[in-house]
Parts: sequence; C-alpha cells; structure tokens
Amino acid sequence: MNVYSTTSFRTSVLELTKKSKYGYTSVISDICKALNAMPDSVMRDTNDRIKQYDDFRIVKLRIPNSGQKLSKSDGFRLIYWVSTKKDNLVLLKVYPKRGALSRIDLENKEYLELLKEFLSENQQQKLHKTDIKNSLTDISDNAFLE
Repeated sequence: MNVYSTTSFRTSVLELTKKSKYGYTSVISDICKALNAMPDSVMRDTNDRIKQYDDFRIVKLRIPNSGQKLSKSDGFRLIYWVSTKKDNLVLLKVYPKRGALSRIDLENKEYLELLKEFLSENQQQKLHKTDIKNSLTDISDNAFLE
C-alpha cells in the first residue's frame, strides 16, 4: 500500500506530539502499529467507513492511545482516504477522543474540507509519501497519486 499524508494530517500529529503533558506523544507509534497490523484488504473494506464513493472511501479508524493506556474507543481517531481500485491510502487527520485536545467527532463540513484539501494537494503534487513502517517518516514530498 502506498501511503501519503496531507498538510492537515501532519499538522495534527505535530500538535499532538509537541506537548507531552497531554499524553498524546505515542500517536505516531500507535498509528504505525495499527496500520502495519492491518492487511491492505482490511484497510479498504473496513466497516468504519464515513463516506463511500465509486472508487474510494473515507474511513475513521479507532486506534488505542498507548501513552494514556486508553482503549480504541477512548484513543485516537484516524481519518483516511483509501482507493478501492489502487493501492493508495492518504492520511487526512488524526485527533484524540479524550484529554485536553479531544474531539467527539468532526462535522460533515470538516470532512468535506479534508477531502478538498487532499484533492488540491494531490493536483498540486504537494502530498508527502509517508513510511508507516518507519515512524511516519516522509519518503518524499511533492508527491501525487497516479
């Protein structure tokens, strides 16, 4: 699976990791662990879909927060776009369900904004190809989906 990230995703990760007192510093390792444990087919066909279109889905994945020892239901929410026909996944946003920076959910307009940002960044070749096996390291910037 080719994994990419948007500016919103990278900003949300940075925001969560910059203040260790909130207990979100495990977000990078928790995301990597969750994604690496999932077969590509499960990433595509999970029942945690928010929106489904002909050739892509937007998914909200529940991820435990090991930094606060919280279960999936109380941990992080990872929003991603995944192609149903190609091996492409784009990380759109991550947010915690509990704690100082918590959110219950995103509003519909926020999902649309994330999708618009992804489409714009893809068109402008501003996505970052991301290595989920190596702590979300950028493999390259100025990438786009083929």
